[in-house]
Amino acid sequence: MKTKLLWFRISIGFGVLLGLLLLAQTVATYHYVSRNLVRQEAGRDAVRHIQAITRSARQAGNEESAKLGPILNEIVKEDADQLAWIRIVGNDGKVIASSDDAQGAPAYKAGDIGKLMANRERIPAEVSGKAGIVIVILTPMRFGGGPGFGRGPEGPDFGGGRGGELPALPPIISANPTGPSFSAPQQLPVAPNAPGGRNGRGRGGRRPLEVAEIGILLDGVSTTFGPLQTNLILGCAAALALLGAMLLIGLRFRGYMRSKHIEEELSVARRVQHDLFPNDDSISSRLGFAARCVPAYQVGGDLYDVFETDDGEVALILGDVSGKGLPAALLMGVVQGAVRASVGTGAAANHEQAAERLNHLLCMKTARERFVSLFWCYYDRERGGIRYINAGHLPPLLVRRTAEGTKIFRLDEGGPVLGLLPGVRYRQASIDAEPGDLLVVFSDGILEAANEKDEEFGEEGIAASIERHWNGNPTEICSSMLEDVRAFLGTCTPQDDQTLLVVKLDPVASIADAARTSSALS
Repeated sequence: MKTKLLWFRISIGFGVLLGLLLLAQTVATYHYVSRNLVRQEAGRDAVRHIQAITRSARQAGNEESAKLGPILNEIVKEDADQLAWIRIVGNDGKVIASSDDAQGAPAYKAGDIGKLMANRERIPAEVSGKAGIVIVILTPMRFGGGPGFGRGPEGPDFGGGRGGELPALPPIISANPTGPSFSAPQQLPVAPNAPGGRNGRGRGGRRPLEVAEIGILLDGVSTTFGPLQTNLILGCAAALALLGAMLLIGLRFRGYMRSKHIEEELSVARRVQHDLFPNDDSISSRLGFAARCVPAYQVGGDLYDVFETDDGEVALILGDVSGKGLPAALLMGVVQGAVRASVGTGAAANHEQAAERLNHLLCMKTARERFVSLFWCYYDRERGGIRYINAGHLPPLLVRRTAEGTKIFRLDEGGPVLGLLPGVRYRQASIDAEPGDLLVVFSDGILEAANEKDEEFGEEGIAASIERHWNGNPTEICSSMLEDVRAFLGTCTPQDDQTLLVVKLDPVASIADAARTSSALS
């Protein structure tokens, strides 16, 4: 047992460790995708849009940056699900050209642009726009400054690149653009065709590059990584589920082992309870009977017993303890033992006193909510009579077939249930039995069995089942009646213990006559 517990704890620990590793790896991957890959994709999109701007400006023959507003508006409208705005910003922080809607765009002070452009390791800046989170990207480029829109000997010059190629300087990501201004603006590189350079003009021969500021919607870029992010989220959920399952199993393990131990004890109790019931053939040479008890749980609170007294009579009992499960089963054992102990010489004559003593015992030793209904009778085989006390139990049926038809007698006299009213008196009743009579005793689990329509099997169902299976022996009748109850229930689960006792009442004289007739024929 200890070895099993050790291996179980090792397995739980391994499962928790695996869940933590899976969670850590998934979170790290998700962070990398959301913080790195998305922004890298935004940088690539910014380069593509810069190419679109320069291409459109060249086709329109526009040589002035300040006149690019219509082109910027057109590009933003064509890609509205991804672009928030596009602006052209000078080195002094002033906006030269802008698309119409630049709400949420950062403001720059003199020198901010140079500082940001010089630091190429800065992470993207995020600002809030009306369409959501916006990644702000700064990219160096040049508009105008010479004939042919900044054309050099080798084609358009956007900062040192060859004609039609990407800019020589990669996109710069603005970080904290609204932060404090810098004391000394940094000088940006000058392209060969800048003013004062080759094909350029301007005072001093030096003109700083202009910067394109592109606001890219985070949600628009994240769409590209939607399936990957979904898988990562599912991975996180799976890791958390694994951790939760391991922790739950670990916390509930002691309770599980305790319940398994209780289940094993209940299984043993059920076997012990079954051993207390008599076998169908225990007195088959003197009396034919059959009985079955089907508990609703592992153990039941119903009891039955059939045995001979010292006077040669046959005692038959069937009772139902209030409640279900183990408490009812324990009380059932007490009642059965008390009935057995009270049987001796003259048991039938002292029947009423024995019932009163049993009632007094149960009243003294059990709680008020615990009581027992009991049918207790003695069958005299020589005279063919039954003396009985019905202590609050469902009336058994004595069924007799005559030339006029089937007669049913209800055995309902005796007194109240046992263990509830101290000092109560019980009265013994008697009824004559004829050869071939059938005594059927049952618990309320059979009488009150309800189907899907909430209809009960009832005494009518019991009588009809007896009539259908009358020609069988006690074992066949008992099994067939229980099968009828199961068929009546359908898919419904029994809510109470089901106990049935079937007895064929044949006087000794009839058995002896049959034996003599059989000997004569042989």
